[in-house]
Amino acid sequence: MEKSNLNNLMNRVQKDRDEIAFSEIFDFFAPKINAYFIQNRIKIESSEELTQEVLSTVWVKSNLYDSTKSALSTWIFTIARNKKIDFFRKNSKINFQEEDIREFLYQDREVDPIEENEAKKQIERINNELDEQQKIMIKMNFFENKSHKKIADELEIPLGTVKSKIRHILTKMQGFLR
Repeated sequence: MEKSNLNNLMNRVQKDRDEIAFSEIFDFFAPKINAYFIQNRIKIESSEELTQEVLSTVWVKSNLYDSTKSALSTWIFTIARNKKIDFFRKNSKINFQEEDIREFLYQDREVDPIEENEAKKQIERINNELDEQQKIMIKMNFFENKSHKKIADELEIPLGTVKSKIRHILTKMQGFLR
């Protein structure tokens, strides 16, 4: 379907709440959105449910679409992407204890006291060499899985500064591990 046809259908949905026009949009986009979710490793049952949610959002929020800002497909797939992210966030809540993981990983491994002692020394050296802000940035990035953008926002520093500081910290830490 051509972009102009899609825009005409969406205009009818926006202005007149035209269900037939929406039905055509639905029929055109539903298989594409469903395929998008399946390609992103979402099971068929969930992908169909998410597809329904996306297209329901399109209907409910049709007044927010602006054809001068983006193509209809871009707007709809942005909604789909956001639904996918929400789906993964909602379904990836894993409750685990760090000790349980450590115990599982090393349960059959004989501990070499020299190797363990060396690792403790390296960690202690890294802890002593990094300042508080560096420790906070590493914790946020690697232990709290926060993006560089989120770190920049929370620490109220420029994104480029966060990226370069983390790169500098990792290089510094790598030097300690040699």
